[in-house]
Amino acid sequence: MIVNFTARHTELTDEIKEYCQKRLKRMEKILQDVQEIDIILSEEKSRKKVDLQVKRKGEDFVVSEETTDIFNSLNKVFDSLEKKIVKERRKLIQKRRRGASKEETMMTTEPRPSLPRLVNFPYYSDKPISVQEALMQLEEGKKEVFLFKKEEGEGWAVVFRRRDGNIGLVDPEA
Repeated sequence: MIVNFTARHTELTDEIKEYCQKRLKRMEKILQDVQEIDIILSEEKSRKKVDLQVKRKGEDFVVSEETTDIFNSLNKVFDSLEKKIVKERRKLIQKRRRGASKEETMMTTEPRPSLPRLVNFPYYSDKPISVQEALMQLEEGKKEVFLFKKEEGEGWAVVFRRRDGNIGLVDPEA
């Protein structure tokens, strides 16, 4: 890991460098995939600002903090960096887990053939009616199929709407 220091309108002392190195050494375990860190110290009036530009494989990000004391700013920025890296790592782990669980569910669901669902429709008439009345029932209810007991005979018949828009009749006795 490469660490670069930059000071703007302020002096970069050995004490600040040592403190930064010490904090980075403590965070070494979570900074494994970090390639380069730029530590930029700046001062405007009484405000001391610290920016950390972190370059990792696949992403770069910046963490900034500003207070009236340089060491307080450094503490806050290193704490923010640690939180951000831990959060990103957890996101990555969760993403991997979700991907693995999706693959497992896909593999387990593929061999099973999907069974058709049975759906009951109350599209029928118990009392005997004529074919014309059945057609009116089909049109009124905007139904696709209507089962009815025939008026003329003892059997059942079905009227249904065809895909081409016409109406069909299924009469087993005809």
